[in-house]
Amino acid sequence: MRKSGWILLAAGGVCLLVLLALDLAAGHRWLLLDLCSAERLLPLFGLGLLIGQLPQPARLAAALLLVAGAVLGLLLREHVYLLLAPIPAAAANLFLTGPLACMLTGLALVLPRPARPYVALPLVPLVAAAIAIATRLGDPTLYAPHYLAQALLAQFWFVAAIALPVMRFDPPWLSIGSRILASWMIAIGLLYGGAYLAAQDKSLTPPPFAALGGEGAFAGFEPLLPALDKAGAGR
Repeated sequence: MRKSGWILLAAGGVCLLVLLALDLAAGHRWLLLDLCSAERLLPLFGLGLLIGQLPQPARLAAALLLVAGAVLGLLLREHVYLLLAPIPAAAANLFLTGPLACMLTGLALVLPRPARPYVALPLVPLVAAAIAIATRLGDPTLYAPHYLAQALLAQFWFVAAIALPVMRFDPPWLSIGSRILASWMIAIGLLYGGAYLAAQDKSLTPPPFAALGGEGAFAGFEPLLPALDKAGAGR
């Protein structure tokens, strides 16, 4: 099973390199920009660590929930928009999916290992949904049909590329390092989310229109009408 996992990971890496090469040959960097986006790279890295350190039954369930969460997040994204829209500045910042993904991943990863499966399994699909929605909203191709599927597959491969080595080696210091990283992720998510909310009143908005005085069909234009009448009579 482990050997087949490494083979699949290598095959996926080759396919990803081919897609990146084709992307760059066409003069684009869409997949590279998606993978290198900090708001997605950090929670994806955390998910890889989290899934790799789970026990075998929970690990398989988390992998399935990762895929299911991404699919359901895309299918139910309109409901997510309505749910998060009342939050100030949410719509202008990808509905805060980046900070939410960081914080939720950090909350599961910061726990001691025996407690992680009970919290990770409910949170993994939520994180996957948030990342998938952010990928959809941040599509630089303006919704080209092939981009979303390729970006999601690249993200799944990245999670697997972190999880498989962790499953294989898992040195003792990794538990402490993972919890330190988790605390940073929670802090980064809170700071990013707070910065978005604090900047809500700094957007440029046009001034309101002046109220027109007077009543009737020519309200506000009464001072101009006599001058127009004189100009018309002169002709």
